[in-house]
Amino acid sequence: MAKDKDQIQAEQQELAPEYDSHDDLDLRGTMISVLTLGAIFVMLWFSIFILFIERI
Repeated sequence: MAKDKDQIQAEQQELAPEYDSHDDLDLRGTMISVLTLGAIFVMLWFSIFILFIERI
């Protein structure tokens, strides 16, 4: 027999975690890490590019 919508929604709410909000996460450290890694990649790329240009 098919379940009605109310029964399915009730079961899903029982199975769902009580607190599922990601608004409280502090991602400043992640942003700083990504920016630092990006800056390292850019500096490395330019240093290798300059080395390549000098050897031409």
